[in-house]
Amino acid sequence: MPRPLIGIGPNYRLKQRRGDSYVLDANYMKLIGGAGGLPVILPLVSTLEEAREVVGRVDGIVLSGGSDLESSRYGQETRHPDRLGAPARNVSDLFLARAAQERGIPTLGICLGIQVMNVEFGGSLLQHLDEDRPGGMKHEEETDDEAPEHAVTVEPGTTLAKVLGQVRLVVNSYHHQSVDRIAPGFRIAATSEDGVVEAIERPDHPFYLGVQWHPERMPDAPATRRLVGAFVDAARGASIRS
Repeated sequence: MPRPLIGIGPNYRLKQRRGDSYVLDANYMKLIGGAGGLPVILPLVSTLEEAREVVGRVDGIVLSGGSDLESSRYGQETRHPDRLGAPARNVSDLFLARAAQERGIPTLGICLGIQVMNVEFGGSLLQHLDEDRPGGMKHEEETDDEAPEHAVTVEPGTTLAKVLGQVRLVVNSYHHQSVDRIAPGFRIAATSEDGVVEAIERPDHPFYLGVQWHPERMPDAPATRRLVGAFVDAARGASIRS
């Protein structure tokens, strides 16, 4: 049986002299390949129709991590413009998230990916946790070589709970933003001890789940193997079992 084709949305780096480039951490490719999927890097799209065409040719979608969404998309003024991602990449991710939901394609959002899912369907974000949740735990790395780790609690009865088979796990943390107001059609699937939303999902979809942590940076963790394995299985057409 052929492996399910999993499209991964790349980052987009703007260059002044040698042209723009697609960029993707190789760990995403290893993560999907190790779980039995065939990973491919997706092109950026600029319309919903293009997104529908791309989504129609793959079995699953990964919305990868990256820099911030433009906050005007959820009705706020941008407080940290230096952290914004390339507009073309953000437009593409939002359209891909919409098209994958429409078609019922299994979709896994990672870090920025969970935020894209939430914003595309009418939710909002906390722009900077240190400002919006003063006194909370540290969620962003101090250096490139070190990231905080913290526990998250998984909500019983959710898809995530069925996939992981546990109600508490320790995850890495590389984000300064998080989901705030939950978009219609979604539910919270996990939170950190300070109340930050760490996972959301759509109960009306076979597998449409976003996590705020980076499973591709903890590939050997049992929770990562169960999560990504369930996602790839869903892309094969298998139902989720508890």
